[in-house]
Amino acid sequence: MLNKNLLKALGLSVALLSPAAQAMSLDWSGGYRFEWTEVDRPSLGTPTERKAYGTNYLYLSPKVIAADGVNVVSRFDILNSQAYPNSQLGDIWGLNNNGVAPGGNAANSSNQGSTDVRVSQLYLTVNQEYGALIVGRAPFEFGLGMTYSSGKGMFDHWYDTRDMVAYKIVVGDWFFMPSLGRKQSTGFGQGGSVTTMGFQLQYESEENKSLLGIYQETTKGVKEALHYTQGTATSQVESYGGDSVNSNMNIQRTNFVLGRGFDAFDFKFEAGFQTGETGVTTGTKDIGLNGYGLAMEFNVPAKESKWDYRVRLGMATGDDSSNDFGGYAFNRNYDVAMLLFNHRLGQKDFLNTNVVKDGAMGIGNSADDESISNTFYFAPSVNYAWSERIDLRNTLVYAQLMQTQNSSVDSSKDLGLEWDIDVVYKHSDRIQWVNQVGLLFPGEAWKNGNDNLDKGFTFGFASKAAISF
Repeated sequence: MLNKNLLKALGLSVALLSPAAQAMSLDWSGGYRFEWTEVDRPSLGTPTERKAYGTNYLYLSPKVIAADGVNVVSRFDILNSQAYPNSQLGDIWGLNNNGVAPGGNAANSSNQGSTDVRVSQLYLTVNQEYGALIVGRAPFEFGLGMTYSSGKGMFDHWYDTRDMVAYKIVVGDWFFMPSLGRKQSTGFGQGGSVTTMGFQLQYESEENKSLLGIYQETTKGVKEALHYTQGTATSQVESYGGDSVNSNMNIQRTNFVLGRGFDAFDFKFEAGFQTGETGVTTGTKDIGLNGYGLAMEFNVPAKESKWDYRVRLGMATGDDSSNDFGGYAFNRNYDVAMLLFNHRLGQKDFLNTNVVKDGAMGIGNSADDESISNTFYFAPSVNYAWSERIDLRNTLVYAQLMQTQNSSVDSSKDLGLEWDIDVVYKHSDRIQWVNQVGLLFPGEAWKNGNDNLDKGFTFGFASKAAISF
């Protein structure tokens, strides 16, 4: 399958570059990444459920330039994760499909088998003097990436895309972009869909280093198209506190971003709010959403010094066991620590994130699919430029739960302290090799009050390299 898809891609390239297609050209970009990750004791107890895995991933993004201002952009993902198929995590190093196929024997096979080439983006852009039209499955991003992230970072494992029609109107440093999208269609017939309507208004000036923006999105869907995971003890329906899906969805999400830069420092702040009806019910009562999150980044650049400083702090609400679900989850690309809010930890869903991840996956058999939720965090870091190509970074992260999972009066909210040490080798802006060590000293919150769960010390190591082109 891989060879056939590559041949098709090569055939398309030859056709586009042939004399009959002289009016068009083809521009390629992409990226390659390899990572190795180990977490000693993610369960914080016994059994340890230790993790040690590598991932391998490549994406190619050809842009067909059909005419001045008219482009068709696509993206091919190669060696995709089988556990997380709609991500850019990459396939597990050593995973052998030959042991899965009928009559297969991974131990005696002469190769690792093959995987499909997947297409995650395909959209048309028509650029004009005062705006641009976007049609198709396109990436989407806003603000700090707290809620919406297109996954453009060198080590981002996740991405947001939209099947949408949008028009971006640009006036000076301002732009306004209304959009209409569809997140789900059950078939060719009308009515079985989940649709989105949104608008973005933003001011961004490089001259005075200012940023101000708002994005508002309304998502509506009929109950037949919601497709929440059901039937297991960790289903999304039960994580919302419900027992079935008997209503339509109608959710409003609003995000604000504010940023300002000065000679000595710069800061950015984003706030996100969500309200509305999930479509999940408990008995005859509808379960709604009522949560919010805040994130702030404060930076002191190095300038003439070898030292620079950064502080990140924020919070996200958790579920308070009322009729509405009060939790709010950040985008999984928004990482503040190597372990906390990145890998699943402990022996319960302390962060209320089973509503946005596969709760059936185990702590020791999952990648970095955790999110910032139900927590307050404070993360100062200092970076030292050891040389032109090597940086040493130290980060301390302190966190507390917003809502405990045990109603007993002795339940603590203290999640503890994490110390991360990074060594970053930058061959160039496009080539990086990062080595990380994370040390987690868990707080009393992991014991869950009088449940007295384990909360032992754990550590992790990661070595990852990325090349973008």
